[in-house]
Amino acid sequence: MRTLITAFFALSLFYSCSTGTPTFCGDGIQNGNETGIDCGGDCPPCASYSIEGHAQKGPFLNGSSVFLSALDSNLNQVGISYNSQILDNSGYFLFNSLNLPTPYVALRADGFYFNEVCGNPSAAQITLNAVSNLGAVPAVNVNTLTHLEKARVEYLVSNGKSFAQAKEQALKEVLSIFNIDTTMAMPDAELLSIANSSVYDGVLIAITSILQGYRSESEFSDLMANLVTDLRTDGVLNSASLASELISHAKLLDTVAIRQNIIDRYDAMGITVNVPFFGQHIQNYVDNTNHQVQSSVVDYPENGLNGLNLLNTTDSVYTEWDFHSLVANRPNDCLSLKLVIKKLSGNCQYGCWFYSVSSVQNWNISSLDQTTQTQTFISTGLETDLELGFEYGMYQLSIYINDNPVPSRVKVIQVN
Repeated sequence: MRTLITAFFALSLFYSCSTGTPTFCGDGIQNGNETGIDCGGDCPPCASYSIEGHAQKGPFLNGSSVFLSALDSNLNQVGISYNSQILDNSGYFLFNSLNLPTPYVALRADGFYFNEVCGNPSAAQITLNAVSNLGAVPAVNVNTLTHLEKARVEYLVSNGKSFAQAKEQALKEVLSIFNIDTTMAMPDAELLSIANSSVYDGVLIAITSILQGYRSESEFSDLMANLVTDLRTDGVLNSASLASELISHAKLLDTVAIRQNIIDRYDAMGITVNVPFFGQHIQNYVDNTNHQVQSSVVDYPENGLNGLNLLNTTDSVYTEWDFHSLVANRPNDCLSLKLVIKKLSGNCQYGCWFYSVSSVQNWNISSLDQTTQTQTFISTGLETDLELGFEYGMYQLSIYINDNPVPSRVKVIQVN
């Protein structure tokens, strides 16, 4: 039994297949040693493939790694693998003249990426995967849809589906989570790109933006891993908490900003992109999904530094003249938050509400509008607090995210 040695693309080796009934598939020479798979004299014929594509969340950054594994027709790894690197900030990668026993491959991209929601490079690395039939597609992009469908495709193939059937079914199941019309003649997921302009590429941008949301890289990776696990065996999103994660962020996305972030990123690389209209897919998901919000993207803790939080999700009755906290903690700076306090009822003697100037933490406070009986508080830091009190009456506290004219949350409090 010969020892299996992994062949690395980075070494620029060319592997030729033997003719007839070779003992080794993918035979080649590395440092004077024969390499390949010992298949007992009954190897499948090899073919040469050149593979190119883009790794995208937003696009992976130059120097990120791409790992390719050869698979058999049952999508099991056969022991042939290659490494490459992303060659520019568009996420482009290339594997040239690879001799493989079948056209089936798995790809894994690891690296930093451009966050299209926030418009800046990521602070940490993520991993995205794909599985593809190289004989059926002209290119292989690695993106969020290829990642979400991969484990499901493998499961379906292991249970008797053809690769083409498994790919079609798995993609439709992923799309249905986001209320995307599955009767569309969608291309394979690996053919979609956030830099392309078709309606199908708009679907990719919409779903990718929902998955990113206002999450950190670790939160994004955790969400993707849990979704993959949930979908693997039945193709249905069963977790109410994961569904809540998706819809809570989708409701707050600024699609105008995301579109401009993508355009600006590619423009900085000298590439002009025509970003398709994708906001309709996000809005359709928000309007028609049965997913329920169970948690908030913005954190409204029960208490703050100055007592009971006026913005918490449990209390609605507060004590007159007592100081309370005003706390709203944002996940990051690419989500903006504005609070408007409005008097609804009550005979105020001294101005209805009052605060301690020395207690202000990351709130920019406007003057009181005497006409509308409102005052605006804008968050200037991720964590806020303020010592605030009210006279007797009823008040409305409205939260606005990303300058949306419609409040994302309205809380009415009674002060006795």
